[in-house]
Amino acid sequence: MTNIISSFYSKLLAGLLLSFVFMGLLMLVLAQQLSQSYQSEVEQKLHSQLAEHVVHDNVLLKNGAIDHDALKHAFHSMMILGPSFEFYVLDPQGNILTFSADPGRVKKQTVSLLPIQQFIEKTESLPILGDDPRSLDKHKIFSVAPISDNGKLVGYLYIIIGGEIYDGIVDLLQQSHIFTLAVWSLSMALLFGLLVILLLFAMLTRPLRRLTSDMQQFRQEGFEHGQLPTSKWKKNSSDEIERLGSTFNEMASTLNSQYQKVKDTDELRRELISYVSHDLRTPLASLQGYLETWQLKNQQLSPQEGQQLISVAMKNAQHMSRLIEQLFELAHLDADDVSLTFEPVAIAELAQDVLQKLTLKADNKNVSLDVEPKDPSLMAMANIEKLESVFSNIIDNAIRHCDAGESVQVHIQLQSNSMLVTISDTGSGIPQTDLPHVFDAHFRAANSRDSSISEKGANSGLGLAISKRIIELHGSQLRVTSTLGQGTQFSFELGLA
Repeated sequence: MTNIISSFYSKLLAGLLLSFVFMGLLMLVLAQQLSQSYQSEVEQKLHSQLAEHVVHDNVLLKNGAIDHDALKHAFHSMMILGPSFEFYVLDPQGNILTFSADPGRVKKQTVSLLPIQQFIEKTESLPILGDDPRSLDKHKIFSVAPISDNGKLVGYLYIIIGGEIYDGIVDLLQQSHIFTLAVWSLSMALLFGLLVILLLFAMLTRPLRRLTSDMQQFRQEGFEHGQLPTSKWKKNSSDEIERLGSTFNEMASTLNSQYQKVKDTDELRRELISYVSHDLRTPLASLQGYLETWQLKNQQLSPQEGQQLISVAMKNAQHMSRLIEQLFELAHLDADDVSLTFEPVAIAELAQDVLQKLTLKADNKNVSLDVEPKDPSLMAMANIEKLESVFSNIIDNAIRHCDAGESVQVHIQLQSNSMLVTISDTGSGIPQTDLPHVFDAHFRAANSRDSSISEKGANSGLGLAISKRIIELHGSQLRVTSTLGQGTQFSFELGLA
């Protein structure tokens, strides 16, 4: 119940309802005020000359003073003709000298002269309200005329338009069916307008409620179940809520993809730690075993046997060192803020240098190495240190998968806007089921033709993962194709210098 009351639609409804009630009451008050003002203006204009006519048609002075008998006669005649008028005679200072109302009804003895002067001089627009002697605080419309004797001001004839009898008639009219009908008509008009606007608000807030439902569902489901919002929103709609819903769907999809990526990366990290732990454990155990054997049997071993034990232990230590260095390099390359410095590099010369470093290993297996073409003018923009690591990893891996009489070749081909580098061998090849995984940091294909235990152990699986990341930082992709029993080809592109 609390959620319904605090909902956006209910707040709009409450605000709109209060606004309509306030506006309705304000319109009623304004209508009444305007009606009274209009009626007062009309009445005052119709009777603006009344006091002047009374003064002109009746002799109100006798021997330079107010003739009270003449006044009573005039008051009596005017009250018969217009019972809604009240007559007051004022002295020049505004003090009431005589009046037509009942003696007990008059509560003020002085009338303000400012409205009288405004009426006579016509400096203000009608209606002009003056003091009502029957009340201490009320004001009413009036008609006034000066009473003069040979140009000398003797007083004023002050006529209240709409006296006590008139007030009773007005109150009776306000309670009549016409006033009630007007109130009901205004109320029905406001109610109809309220219903129409409520319907419009319901239509306008419906997409917002649907978007709220999608957000709540997405929050409850989370990423664990992979549930995305099912509502369809128009991406290029002119409706802001439709575009907001579409943006929310895209955001949810992006967040879900990032969550799955982080989840997969975390799983790969766990697997990598497991595999690397195993890779480190094997040479470490071998190193420890050979050193313990040398320590226990050092006195019984010949110098050649002791040297052989130390040599094997050294190879295992070097393998561990190389593995740790590769782990550090892979972690560095996977960082988001890693960047490389590029310079013009002679690719053929760089490849030839790497082949020379691996010549001894290739000669021991009777594997031939070659670069085509041997053109030093083939320049590409690259990081020479990292690119040398790529050549070393791939060519060393190719030699390991070759038998005697087979070959490894680096082929360089110019294209329109880039340089294609292909490293191919005629070795054992990679099974098709293993191809999608050769760049995984923990993957090692069991297809090496080398029978040396120490050489197989040196294949940690990190070299191709590092090479793939380096080529990606060069703005390209490391691709692999292979045919089992015929050989493997690794290729990538570099930008021209």
